[in-house]
Order: sequence, then structure tokens, then C-alpha cells
Amino acid sequence: MNVRTTLALLASLLVCGLAANEADAQARAPVIQNRVRLIPGQPVGFHVLMVPDTVYVGQQATYEMGVFISESAQARMRRNPEVVPAELRGVLAYDLGGPQSLQALQVGGQRVFPHVLQRALFPLASGLVTIPASQLTYALPRSSSYFSREESAVVRADAVTLYAKPLPLDGQPEAFSGTVGQVSLSASVDLKSARVGETVVLTVRVAGRGNVKLWPRPTVRTSSASLVAAGERIRVDTTGQYVRGTKEFDWLVTPEREGRLVIPVVKYPYFDPYADAYRVASSDSLELPIARGQIIADSESDAERDVLPIRRSNRGALAAPLTSQPLFWALIALMPVPAIVVRRKQGVATRAVATDADTQASAVRRSVTTPANTNPTRVAAASLRRKLLDQLAERLDTTSPMLAERRVLQQRLRRRGVTRETTRDVMRLIDELDEAAWSASGTPSAAIERDAPTWTERLRSLVVRVHDEAMPARTPFAGSDTAMPASKTKPPGAHALFAVLATGALLLGGAQLLAARADTFGAAVAQYDAGMFADASEAFLSIANVTPRNADAWANTGTSAWAAHDSVAAVVGWQRALRLEPTALDLRERLELHSALARDGEVSVPHIGRQTPTVVALGLWCTGWALFAIALVAARTRAGGVLHEYAGLSRVTAVALLVAAAGSAVWQRQLSSQLDNPSIAVVTQFEPLRVTPAVDANLSGNTDRGDVVLRGDTRVDAERGETWVSVTHSDGRLGWLPARALRGLGTD
Repeated sequence: MNVRTTLALLASLLVCGLAANEADAQARAPVIQNRVRLIPGQPVGFHVLMVPDTVYVGQQATYEMGVFISESAQARMRRNPEVVPAELRGVLAYDLGGPQSLQALQVGGQRVFPHVLQRALFPLASGLVTIPASQLTYALPRSSSYFSREESAVVRADAVTLYAKPLPLDGQPEAFSGTVGQVSLSASVDLKSARVGETVVLTVRVAGRGNVKLWPRPTVRTSSASLVAAGERIRVDTTGQYVRGTKEFDWLVTPEREGRLVIPVVKYPYFDPYADAYRVASSDSLELPIARGQIIADSESDAERDVLPIRRSNRGALAAPLTSQPLFWALIALMPVPAIVVRRKQGVATRAVATDADTQASAVRRSVTTPANTNPTRVAAASLRRKLLDQLAERLDTTSPMLAERRVLQQRLRRRGVTRETTRDVMRLIDELDEAAWSASGTPSAAIERDAPTWTERLRSLVVRVHDEAMPARTPFAGSDTAMPASKTKPPGAHALFAVLATGALLLGGAQLLAARADTFGAAVAQYDAGMFADASEAFLSIANVTPRNADAWANTGTSAWAAHDSVAAVVGWQRALRLEPTALDLRERLELHSALARDGEVSVPHIGRQTPTVVALGLWCTGWALFAIALVAARTRAGGVLHEYAGLSRVTAVALLVAAAGSAVWQRQLSSQLDNPSIAVVTQFEPLRVTPAVDANLSGNTDRGDVVLRGDTRVDAERGETWVSVTHSDGRLGWLPARALRGLGTD
């Protein structure tokens, strides 16, 4: 073999090797046409295939749907078949190009034309994923006539499964954030030189094969400039057999010192499923000359930039909610009392009028039966009877017509404490007077005539006895005839002395406590003024823990932590203070210094006072019941009067106000649950947001320090022993974060 032949052979081997590598990098053509068994004579066949059927989490699997149409059926078809893909759950899908028409196959001596549709599937979690059956609908004419009717048919493919293996733990880099595929990394800046304070755009480009949309942002660090994450750009290429693309991440870099700005090598760990190994993609280090600028960013200016004004006066704990005050509930309970009293008086007056009418009717009947020639004894009996009822009515705080009935008189005497013996004597005298005054014969009996001289003396004696035995109508005050004996009461001086001593002790203790808290608050303010921001933050936090409703302490805790470059503690303090004072504009501005995601979205605080709905509900409640009592009074006035005409309108308005008060109470409950939500937490470190509770799960974006989320369910990773929490990010994203990366506000 000569040299020329040897060189040609080596060149051919090199070309074959490059072609093999390229073939390995590019996916193969559809294989479903070679793996399915077609039925001879079948007009249309529909089959699906998963290639491969076992992958890692985040690795691509190709779902192939093949439609096989015989030559005769294709000649008769008037329109293309319709494919309804299966509903995919637990995977992220991309359509790979369009339908591919492959070379005809020979099946049973007849040509069959395959048409293949491919979809790239990326499993989001480990485990078995079942893809339900897809469906194909086609129609063929019944005859060769142009006007022949079509007959539709439906073909269903078999369901297929895909097993997703979890990513291996051996050899997993510490900074691994879930990228799966084959990627490369590059970095660039938009300027060749810059000045101090001038913004430079750093772009890190991640390119390769994989689920491009879920690739996380790389970690970039530099010591001589400030970095702020900016936008992202994604380009996905699905024209080939594999999903490819690029994802570019921007940072705004602001140099702080003159000299050379060095951006170190950016490292991007990923898992290569085709090599079953973890790899690290790296970019080149970048250097940028920095000239002196007009803005000199030294440590002193940084400190001045971060120092914010604090609240210098301590108002102490804010007032407790009105609903926790006994006076509030007493007012709520007492407001219906006037309306109830008016209503009861209306009922009593109605019964009194009815009783008076019955008494007058009875008197009329008796006067009709009274003979013209009246007897002196009968006249005296009637007069004494009226006198007795008048004196009893005065003592019993009622009217004579109310005591006209025998049953009512007896009940009133007993209820006011008159003894049974006295009550019996009164009723006996009343009966004798009734018999003498209203006897049917017109002439009193001999016994009545005999007892008549004693009526006056008996009346006087009974009135005195009733006056002594009957209890007063209301609770007696000190100094009345029925007040508690002096021997059973304590000297008033003892009560006054005890009250003075107790009040003095409370005032002295409260003054000492307030003075101590004021000294602590003032010392914390002095530490902040001296630049001891971390110590000031701890001091303010200790005050806030002692008095959780101290908005000034929480606000200063956040401001001091911000000056100490602790964004997590700053967001916690400002959030706690804002939830105590939702109308404080300075707190809303402070939260915007960190990010709008720390204030808005799912964790937004309504711009309304905490007690506003309660005050509105109380006002509506009081006005409604007062108006209802006025409506009841107006209904009793003379018909045709001004008040009587508006009684109905007042009643309707009162009911509407009471309903509105109930609605305001519901509003207050919802506002309190939103402000005091115990599920609110702050992210304490940069952490990827996972789709499922696992380290190797795909990402739903990233979270940064100080982001505010709502916590949900918790799960424990049995393999790692780590607790995961489902969260709703303030921007609406859903996902899972490790519990170690969350810090609650502590509002519960």
C-alpha cells in the first residue's frame, strides 16, 4: 500500500468519524414506520410510539404518531385525516417541525404511504408517565361517484408509557440548579471600556440541546461592581429532531472603582443524560478598563446611599382592634335596646287600652242595672272602692283602670312583695265593696250593712300595710328608705383610699415601663445615628418582639437592616409595619427600594386603615337601630302627621343600614385575614423555584432574597430528609421551595 492510498484511507476514516459524531448529535429520523406491524388491506392505520421509553427527568423523549394510508384510500380521500393528540400531563411538549411524509412501504403487495408527526416530551418529575390514546378521524366516499356520500371512521391508537428516572445524586455539583441537556456557555459585554458609575450590560449566553425555556439563570459574581439582573431572551429551535436553542441572560454592571473590572469565569453545572454524567460549562473571564468618572463610588458614598431616615419618636403599641374592646360590644348590644323598649311599650299600651275599655264597658253595664233610687251604703261603697284603688295604684306605680280587674290587682300585690295575708284582706274588702255597690237586688244585705261602719278603718289599715310591705319599683340608691343598712356597708373612705392607692400603683408602674421602653428606643436610635446599623436593627427588633403592635419599632428594624445590607430582615420589618399601618406611605416607598415583588401581587396590602371597616360597621349599626326606634315612634303618632308619613321609609332605611353594617363586618374579617395572614414568608436566599418537591425537578424560574411568597402544603423528601413547601410567588408563579429558604413574618 502506497502513501497516497494510506492518506486516502485515513481521510475517509476521519470523515466517517465526523459523520458518526454528527449523527450522534443529530437525532435519528422517525422509526415508527419500521417498528409497527401494518395490517394488509387496511385503508388507514394509526399507530404511536415513544422513543426512547425511559429517560431522565428533563431529558427529551420523542412521541411519534404515524398515519399509514393505503394507495387506494389516498386516491379516494377528499380531505386530510384529523389527528387529535392525547392530553399530556406531567410533561412539557414541543411540536417538532410539521408532519413528515416518508417513502412508501410495501404491505401485502400494496403501497402504503406513511405520514409521521413528532412531539418532544420533557418529563417534569420522576416516575411513570402515561400518555392516553390519541385519536384519528378520516372519511372515505362510499363509491367512486363524485356525489357519493362520505362515511367517517375513528381510529384510536394504544396508550403508551414513559418512565422518567431521577437524576443521580453521586457526583452532583453543589451549585447544580436543575439544567439537563448538552449546553455551552459564553459571556460578553456591550462596551470595550467604561467609567465609574457608567452602566455596562453583561450578557451570558447558554446554548445547546434540551428544555431551553426552563434553563435557570447562571450565577455571576464580581467584587468591584454592582450587579443587577436584567432581561432574558429565549430562542427555541424545533425544526430538527431535538429541541435546541439559546437563552441569553443580561446583567447591569456598574463599576465602582477605577482600574480594571474583572468578571470571573461563569460556571454553569448541568447533567448530560446522553453521557450519564454531570458536567460544568464555563465562559471566558472578561476584563474591562474603567476610567475615573464623575461619580466616585467609595465605601462612604455607599453608606450614605443606604442610610435612610428613621422614625425617632416611639408611639408604642398601636391601639388594639375595636372588636377586642368590651365597650365596643356593649355599644353593639345596647343599640337595639331603645327600639325594643319602644316596641314593648306599644304592646303594653295596647293591652292597657283594651283593659280600660273593658272596665268602662263593665261600668256602663253596671250603671244600666243600677236602680234609680240609690242606697247611701251603695254610694259609700263605690266611693271607698275608687279611693282604695287610687291609693293602691299610686303605691304600685300604675293606674286605677289597670287594677280594676280582680286578677290583675292580686298579681300586682304579690309581685311587689305584699304578703299573702295582706293580699287576702285587700281582696276581701274589694269583694265586700263590689257586692255593696253593685248588688243585683239594689239593696245591700244585712251583713253588708253591719260591716259598713268598719270599711273606712279597714281601708286605712290596708293601705298602710301595703305601703310598708310593697317593694320599690326600681333599685334604691344610697340614702333612700330601703337602702342597705349602714352596718352592712364598708366606710366610703376605705373604698376611696383603696381606689387611690391602686390607681397610683398602676400609673407609677406604667410610667416606669414607658420610660424604660423610651430609653431603649432612644438608645437604638443613637446606635443608628452612630452607624451601628446591625446593632440598631437587633435593638429595634427586641422592642418589636416585646410589643408586636409597635409599628415604629418594626419600621426602624427594617430600615436599620437595610442599612446593614440585610434585605431579608428589611423586608420582614417593613412588611410587619405596613400590615400594622396599611396607610403609611413611607413604608410602601421603602419596600419599593428592594423590589415591587416585595409589596405587590399576591401579597399586596390594601391601602385602607385596619379599623375602617369596623368604624363603618359600628356607625351603620348605631344609625340603623336609632332610625328603627324613630320609625316605631313615628308609627304611633297621629295619622296625617309628618312623622307618621315617613315611618315606613324610616323602617326600610333602617333595615338597609343594618344589612350594610353586616357587610362591613364581613369586609373587616376579610381585611384582617389578609393583613394577618400567617402563611406569608420571605425568601432568605437565592433559590430555584421547583415544579415538584425534589432537588432534581425542573424549574419554574428563580426566587431571590427578599421575595415574598404565600406558603401552602409541606412535603418531606424521604431520601434527603428535607422539607419542601409549596408556595405562590407574589408574581403569581406556583412551585416548591425548601423550608430552610423561607422565613415567616410571624403575624400569627
